Amino acid sequence: MKRTLFAAVCKVLAAVVLLTSSSKTDEQFIWPVKGAEPGTGILSRPQQYIGTELNFSDLYISAEEGSEIVAPCDGIISRFGVIWFTAITKCMASTGHRTLNEGMAKVRESAKLQVNPKYVTGEVTIKTEDGRHININGICGDIEFKTGMKISKGDILGKVGYAFKEFDEPHISLSISTSDGKAGDPMTPFGLETTFVAPGKMIIPETLTPEQAQQDFSILMDAYQEIFPTLDEIVTQEQFDAFRSESMKMLEKETSYLDFYKLARRTTSAELIHDSHVSLLTRDPRMGEDRRALYSPNLMLGIIKDTLFVTMASIGCKDMVGRKVAFLDGVPAAEVIERTEKMLTGYDGENESFRDYLRLQAWNYIYDNEVTKPRTSTVRFDDGTEYVDVWMDSRKARYIPVLSTRLGYYKRMYAAMGKSWEYENLNDSTGLLSIHTFALNEVEVDAIADTIRAESGKPNMIIDVRFNDGGHIDPMNRLLSLFMDKPSADLESYQMVNSDSTFNSFRYSANYTVDMTPFADFVMKKGKEGYYQDSDTYYHSSDDDLKNSYKGRLYILTDETSVSAATYFPAYLVRNHRAVTVGRETKTGYHYMTAIKFVDIMLPNSKIQVRIPMVKDVFDDVVTPRTPSGRGLLPDHKVPLTYEELFTAENDPVLDKALELIAEGKYLGDNPFAV
Repeated sequence: MKRTLFAAVCKVLAAVVLLTSSSKTDEQFIWPVKGAEPGTGILSRPQQYIGTELNFSDLYISAEEGSEIVAPCDGIISRFGVIWFTAITKCMASTGHRTLNEGMAKVRESAKLQVNPKYVTGEVTIKTEDGRHININGICGDIEFKTGMKISKGDILGKVGYAFKEFDEPHISLSISTSDGKAGDPMTPFGLETTFVAPGKMIIPETLTPEQAQQDFSILMDAYQEIFPTLDEIVTQEQFDAFRSESMKMLEKETSYLDFYKLARRTTSAELIHDSHVSLLTRDPRMGEDRRALYSPNLMLGIIKDTLFVTMASIGCKDMVGRKVAFLDGVPAAEVIERTEKMLTGYDGENESFRDYLRLQAWNYIYDNEVTKPRTSTVRFDDGTEYVDVWMDSRKARYIPVLSTRLGYYKRMYAAMGKSWEYENLNDSTGLLSIHTFALNEVEVDAIADTIRAESGKPNMIIDVRFNDGGHIDPMNRLLSLFMDKPSADLESYQMVNSDSTFNSFRYSANYTVDMTPFADFVMKKGKEGYYQDSDTYYHSSDDDLKNSYKGRLYILTDETSVSAATYFPAYLVRNHRAVTVGRETKTGYHYMTAIKFVDIMLPNSKIQVRIPMVKDVFDDVVTPRTPSGRGLLPDHKVPLTYEELFTAENDPVLDKALELIAEGKYLGDNPFAV
């Protein structure tokens, strides 16, 4: 049987004309979930963001697992096969299978996937008489399709599966393309009020007048102040006002689009609001259409503490690796480091571990992010010698040391991309459970539970939550129930927002309207600013859980790649004096994160979009020396990030440290939360 595997950009976001109306075009479709009313279960619709990706033209529809999926209209089967998406607009596909289930099983067994195998799913495309294509992904089943097969409205296509990696519940995606292959409206054919916007080229101004630039900047700063719930915990009012005043003066003259973009980026950096959930959604205009066409130096630079040095070098310059740098393009190393520190983004509070990682890895920050055109830089070493570095096309660059899966750090990173979890018996007394995501389905959680019960006799269990970007609260809570050995401590968990009514900034929102009140059920608390709602989302131990849980010693591995639920899973066990943590500070803050709901602000003149979180989600408000304010979850036993771990080491120093503690019999000390 011939099978084709290809990688492709699966949706083209290009300029199109509106659909030509006809009697067939106007015919209303039936909802693809059998028996459900049109509009039921919509998870995402066009023009909404899923994570940091714009959902341009698809409907994502949830349904009970096993629900039947039906043809929305008459037509013929024009395509069917197996598909999995690594991003909204990028996918891999495999065709030539007898049934969807057969193809899914083969791909899951043989392919090197970049997504959880459950998101390897079936797709069916129906071609209508007027030439449109209705594409449905997330289908599983044993129906033997053939291209050209006639299909009638209401015919069973299969059952609901999983279409896209960002959604944990069973769901499908549905999109429509026009007869000329352009994106079409997926909502109007079902009689729904549409959010679809016919694609067209975004008109980006080359320059902004002083009035336009100052208006956009004021809108953004007002939105931060009105919406962002922890602004005063990151920046003082004086600092905020000073940044605003300085920037407004810069904008008193005509400003290029690029310069305004750089200013917008600065607001999301260490200069102002560096929260990990604040993000600049508009891509850097310097990248152009081909993001691969970048340039890189012969000498990659990194920072450890107050030292600027060569981390990697092209093969011809390999003897320069490790050399200390005194000046870069005539600028003293201390000033380069200070400039780089201001550019760091994506960290919460006073987090150090993620910043340490950026200092070592973000060579483009050190070179001021100017990596999209040829350039020459001059590096002067601490011994007075100089090297004139003529940059090269990054696609042709080859560096020493070579970063590959031979190194322990990247071997772990690659393993986490392909599997949701793994278990390994390290020896007769110790097991290693690696949880790569908390976006786990019930089958996966059941499998982990069965594994832990089977290994309940082991005296030591290591749980690795590195390279885990979080997921959902329910699977996290179920996994916590496997490990608690005593009644859980009471947590003062809550959520806080700045308003219980609408926000003025919604006038510029891409995902909210000015009449929306997303927090109408939040209330004021005497003596406190903001509006509050108690949170009961975190796990509470039950007698049955305590009877059947794992009772051995727990050692949890964390670092700068432990995010969201991968912070709160170990944090909960630490808070209950149930586990020892080994490694480094988690990326997400221990006491709270800003998440849950977000507003996407589109600035009217520049069209730049910035995502601002609206909710302060507090896990625990107890500050102790073990859990200091403003930090992530700190490890009980720290393994500092080193140059060797990122660039040369084949071992896993964090796991090695945990095994060393086990061998020495070291476990819990005094309970830091006893008082």
